[in-house]
Amino acid sequence: MHRILAFLSLATGVFAAEKTLPFWDLARLDAWNNIELVQTTPEQVNAGTYTDPQFPEASMVFPSVWRDGASGQWRMIYSIKWSPFTIMAAQSEDGIVWKPLPVPDAQPEGGKLAPHHIFTFAHGQGSGVYRDPVASDGFPFKMFGRQDPDAVYEQALADPKHPWHDIAQREGKKRYMSTAATLVSKDGLHWRLKKDGNWATDDWSPEPPVFCFHRESDHTHVLTARPGWGDRRLVLRETRDFTTWSEPQLHLQPDTLDVDGPVGFYGMNVLRSGPGYVGVLWTFRNSSSVPVNSYNQFFGDFDSQLAFSYDGHIFTRGQRKPFIALNAIPQHGCAQIRPSTLVTTGGEVRIYSESHKGAHGRERSAQKATKEPTSAVLLHRVRRDGFMHLRSRGDFARIQTKPMLLKSAALALNVAADFGEVRWQITDVKSKPIDGLSFEDCVPLRNSNAMHHVIAWKSTTLDALVGKVVRLEIEFRQANLFAIYGDWHFIDAQDLWLIEDGKSVPAKRFDNP
Repeated sequence: MHRILAFLSLATGVFAAEKTLPFWDLARLDAWNNIELVQTTPEQVNAGTYTDPQFPEASMVFPSVWRDGASGQWRMIYSIKWSPFTIMAAQSEDGIVWKPLPVPDAQPEGGKLAPHHIFTFAHGQGSGVYRDPVASDGFPFKMFGRQDPDAVYEQALADPKHPWHDIAQREGKKRYMSTAATLVSKDGLHWRLKKDGNWATDDWSPEPPVFCFHRESDHTHVLTARPGWGDRRLVLRETRDFTTWSEPQLHLQPDTLDVDGPVGFYGMNVLRSGPGYVGVLWTFRNSSSVPVNSYNQFFGDFDSQLAFSYDGHIFTRGQRKPFIALNAIPQHGCAQIRPSTLVTTGGEVRIYSESHKGAHGRERSAQKATKEPTSAVLLHRVRRDGFMHLRSRGDFARIQTKPMLLKSAALALNVAADFGEVRWQITDVKSKPIDGLSFEDCVPLRNSNAMHHVIAWKSTTLDALVGKVVRLEIEFRQANLFAIYGDWHFIDAQDLWLIEDGKSVPAKRFDNP
């Protein structure tokens, strides 16, 4: 809704752009009182739980969901095996209730297991689908995975330039013979192996999950993977053409705040949100009282944490707590919930996850313990721009922004105050309320829930303050404040001096949001 209002305001000349101030952190606030910064808990949509009706005992691996532009239908693909990656298709009118989608002309290698079986990546593993918004190669759907030794060994034998050629010729097939591979599709339902789709390097060969997002500022595709096979940290690698790549850069790893027990990161799905990007970081909790008896600890639970970035280059981890908490035993997702698709639709973000009742490494033992399905696709949703929010610790709370150069006569709030109240005022730099724009003069929001509530006063507007330096103050009780919308430039001290001297101020590279 707020984007519609922004468009209308643009057409009427009220303001030319709209920025979003979310509450990933408190950097744009100068003062606050009695507030709590809260990581929003996504709501599970029970009707969205899906298991394959023809293969109820199968795992539901990497569910990838999108809305088809031509038909308006929601579509989902997922694999019922880790390897060989065996892709099935489903369809839905609302993105909640699913049924298998037959694709008669899709003929997987090795034969079709069911009408909705669309592809088999023989001797390989896939990952989550990347919706490439540029698609200069003609393939808007991409998937980054790996090929197993059974396939790579034959390739190595036949190609003298292959990195494994000499070993294959002298010693035969080896477990470590694995190659990164890319699958591509024009419609998400018909897939093929991309020639020259190796996204890894000779000395960097992680296994899935591998995700990708588009960084709009420099038209770059950013891959999120791990530093190596079994190395549970996070690496970023960049490309513009999927042929020439930057060097992998180590980005996130457990640090000095991760003292509750060993954790590891498996991958990170990223969504463009507000002024930047939100990452959902797969977090493996593998602490155990039993000594490690293999390369690394293999058993444990899976949930996720949030990470945030204003520029798509640098991500910082949030509050280090589960974003989607595990469900109670024996519900789906009682041991693992792995978010695989983030979709913004209407006023919400939908999160589609792979889930298991068995812990990582113990999925098969869980399957043997019951006749019920132990793996399912789960659906959660969170408010748009609502990954974090502010709430009062008791009765009224108050926040005050840093000084901003107001560039439009409209400010709006994303707020849930179904049983509460929100008030606002505009002050000068020294926090003195401006006549007609005080708390007492405002038209408060009471007992209402609004995605984009344009703030107003009884007899005054903001028009006279466009181009002026002001602060916004908000006080609220029994309300969740998710974001502020408007057009502004948060000034620094030099800006203030220039403005006081009647000069214009340049745009700043760090004026984000």
